[in-house]
Amino acid sequence: MANNPRFRQLPPERQQQIREHLRQWNSLTPEQKERQREREEIVQSLSPAQRQEVRTIFPEYRQLEPARRQAVLQAFRRLRDLPPEQRQAFLSSPQVQQHFSPQERHVLEGLNKLLPNSSSKPPGDSDD
Repeated sequence: MANNPRFRQLPPERQQQIREHLRQWNSLTPEQKERQREREEIVQSLSPAQRQEVRTIFPEYRQLEPARRQAVLQAFRRLRDLPPEQRQAFLSSPQVQQHFSPQERHVLEGLNKLLPNSSSKPPGDSDD
C-alpha cells in the first residue's frame, strides 16, 4: 500500500481506516472470510432500495442486547420460512406485538423488506 500513489494521496484518517480493515480481514479464519464473502455477495445482489434498508436496519439490530438480537433472529427465521403472503400477518400478530419492543419490530419489518417477494404494505392495501 505504501507504494501505491492513490493510497498515498488519501487523507491519513482514510489510510488508517484501510489499514485497520486489512488488519481485521487478515485476522479472520478461512471460514470467517468465506462467510464474509458470502454476505458481500448477498448485499451486492440486493436492489439499491434494499441496500439502503440494510444500511438502516443492521446498525439498529447491532444495538440490541445479545439476547434480544437472538430473539429477533429467531423471529426473522420464522418470517423467512413463511410464504410471502403470510409475513405481514405474522408481523402484526399479537405474539410479535407482545414479545418485541417497537425498535425490535422495526428491525423485523426492515428485515422483511429484504426477503424475496415481500411486500412492505399491510394486508388489504393495494395500488389499484
